[in-house]
Amino acid sequence: MDLAALPADQVEHAAGLLEHVLAELSAGTSERDVLSRAAGLVADLVDADVVAVCEGPHVHGGVGLGQRFLPERGLARVVRDGGGAFAVPGLGRVRTSVVEVPGLSGVHLVVGRSDEQRDPDEGLAAVRLVGRVLGLVVLGRHGRERERWHRQQGAQGAAERTKLQQALRQREQVLTTSVRFQRAVSSRRPLPELLVQIAASSSELMDGRAVTLVLADPRSQMQMRVVAAVGDPVLDPALALAAANALGGFGVAVGDEEVPAAAAVHINGRSVGALVLDTRDSGPLDPVGATVLRAFAEHASMALSHADTVRAVEAASSDSLTSLPNRATLLRQLEVALRVTDSDGLGTAVLFVDLNGFKQVNDSLGHAAGDEVLSRVARRLRRCLRGDDVAARLGGDEFALLVRDVDPGRAAQRIATRVQTDVAMPLETHGTTVRVGASIGIAIAEDGVGAAELLRRADSAMYMAKAESHAAGPAVAAGTVPGGVVVFEADMHDADRLRRQLEHDLLRAVQEDEFELAYQPIVRLADGAVVGAEALLRWRHRTRGVLEPGAFLAGAERSPAVEELWRWVLRTACTQAAAWREQVPDLSVTVNLSAAHVMTRGAADDVRAALTAAGLDPTALVLDVPAGLLAEDPDMLNARLKKLRATGARILLDDFATLDPGQGGVLAGHSLAPLRQLPVDGVKLDRTLIAEIDGPDGVDALAAVRTLCELGAALDLGVVAEGVERTEQAVLLTEAGCSVAQGILLGAPRSVVELGSELTADELGPVEPTAAVPALADLVEFTDEAAGEAREEGTDEGPLDAAALFAREFGPAPVPRDGALAIPLAPSPPAGRGPAPVPVPISGVRPTDVRRMLDQSR
Repeated sequence: MDLAALPADQVEHAAGLLEHVLAELSAGTSERDVLSRAAGLVADLVDADVVAVCEGPHVHGGVGLGQRFLPERGLARVVRDGGGAFAVPGLGRVRTSVVEVPGLSGVHLVVGRSDEQRDPDEGLAAVRLVGRVLGLVVLGRHGRERERWHRQQGAQGAAERTKLQQALRQREQVLTTSVRFQRAVSSRRPLPELLVQIAASSSELMDGRAVTLVLADPRSQMQMRVVAAVGDPVLDPALALAAANALGGFGVAVGDEEVPAAAAVHINGRSVGALVLDTRDSGPLDPVGATVLRAFAEHASMALSHADTVRAVEAASSDSLTSLPNRATLLRQLEVALRVTDSDGLGTAVLFVDLNGFKQVNDSLGHAAGDEVLSRVARRLRRCLRGDDVAARLGGDEFALLVRDVDPGRAAQRIATRVQTDVAMPLETHGTTVRVGASIGIAIAEDGVGAAELLRRADSAMYMAKAESHAAGPAVAAGTVPGGVVVFEADMHDADRLRRQLEHDLLRAVQEDEFELAYQPIVRLADGAVVGAEALLRWRHRTRGVLEPGAFLAGAERSPAVEELWRWVLRTACTQAAAWREQVPDLSVTVNLSAAHVMTRGAADDVRAALTAAGLDPTALVLDVPAGLLAEDPDMLNARLKKLRATGARILLDDFATLDPGQGGVLAGHSLAPLRQLPVDGVKLDRTLIAEIDGPDGVDALAAVRTLCELGAALDLGVVAEGVERTEQAVLLTEAGCSVAQGILLGAPRSVVELGSELTADELGPVEPTAAVPALADLVEFTDEAAGEAREEGTDEGPLDAAALFAREFGPAPVPRDGALAIPLAPSPPAGRGPAPVPVPISGVRPTDVRRMLDQSR
């Protein structure tokens, strides 16, 4: 170009433009920076929408290409064709011009415009100017290296040139892959997918050789295992593990024909494995190959470190077993929900879910089975929720659900019903079918109620639901676990406060020895001998006085002090029995076990420890287990009772058999069939059945007692009657074949000292009827007057003394074989003399006098 022929203003403009381009490109800090600056200059000079600096299919820099996905294929095509059009994300289809960069082999500037009206070749002179300066700047920076490379390229053969080009492409591909991995890690792609992609990319860059990623497994004491393997055939896992272990956790091993190459993988500086490459057919890695392998190992380290950080963050806000949000996270989400109520118009409800029957599963099958049940229940809870609802695990077997709806109460009720149905479905775990239920408390958000208070209200309602399910008794359907749903009401505050205070007091009482045992005699009706004593728990509360178990155990069954309390009862009763048996060798002691304690895995160990500590003969201990356990899983119950019986103690089913007059007088509540299979030594007849044998339903009740006594004799099972309060009951029990009983008539619960003195006392004299029944003296006097009138009428049977009257009023009535029962009544008083005195039941009789009492009543 002849500059002298150009006008002065154009020459000045060209000089200024050249100076500007040269200064801008020379300011680049690296080759990549120079290329990016060149793209920006071209875009400014020719007002282009897209500018790219390409070397073959690779893009070194550009403007307007988007942030995530580079249109590499489209750029490669227009470079190959010398122009054309391609699609750019966000711009659509653009038309391009291509200008080769002089001095840089294979490097082109691609200029594109989206405006269809503009000429794509507009401003090519400025583009060529930038291209010429770009070539000069790059060559000036790397002239010596490029010159040497050109000389080597000319001197070496085609194979060597191909090898060098491949090395360059490898480096470029490593760089491109690094960018992609960083984006993938930042977007939190699944870690297993990233690890496989690392192995696959490594194999691709290494001519398709087999690549294996070996990592330490924290679940198996950090033993190495293969997590990704690529290649055909894949590398032998044993070789990969050996190469990883030989590396020692640091650096790169180039490998050879026998040992694979390996590069260490780290998490935050801690060695956790290696990326292993098969070199058996290719020999040791060259420096380029070692660099590539190390680069991909670093990619794996970066992905693992990022995932480890994410897991640490998630672990702080979620439950490790179920992956549900934890209590703290739920409270934060609940606070947000309460804050936005006014803006979105949605109300909030919290459901507090507690599993029924889970403790028995955990105790009988182990914690691993319990964890599996909790995980599966968590998945079922998720299925019950809608899109924006939240499920969280609060701890143990307690969960909470956060529900938002225009009508939160109605939505919460629907979800609660769904939860109860899904949770109650049977679960298979460790080869056993188990069932759990759900007690659910619901609290609806109100103005001024914070997140913590709302959750506490739901907790209070849940306790009420659990109490109602217990009060309902065993499940109607065999194998099901009862549960209930209760919505919080204001008056539950007091009940909740009392329950929490009770739990606190119970824990303190165990620590401060506020509990004591009373003992009720168990009497053999044949001779009135005391053959045993039942230990009955009493709590000498500092403010409420003496409390029986029914006043505190039901409300505190979830307290951690309950199990320790039962261990104290066992130890104390066994120690006392050992002391008594020194004077009464055949005496036994009976201890009531709670249903929850029976089903724990450690119940048998507790019994064995108490027997050993007291030095008590195991046969002297009788364990009363609730008959309500017959509604539990039969296999689980059988296993628990076998373990208890293996201690040597005897087992009785307590509160067995009630009478249901509405069903024709049949036994209700429990089936007799299990008595043939269960490892038990006898049954205790429920006091409600004993109360009926001399009452309006006496015929059916007495027939039921006879049936149970005959069944007990046939199965070699003992039968004990409890709740004997009247002489008539003792007589009828003897006639029905029941030989052992207890109750107020035979002896009220008393202290250790009181019962101990009776067990060692001398023989007592005969029972004086008028002393036993104070009202009997008045009845004798009245009968003497009636006898005088009878003599006048000729119906005198002779005078009746107190003993004869006692026999007539309280003696056994003849019981026909068909079971009819007729108890003689007192004679009707003569007209004008008022009603006849009602016979007073005998009470306070010493157990050793029972036989004499029964003898005198005949």
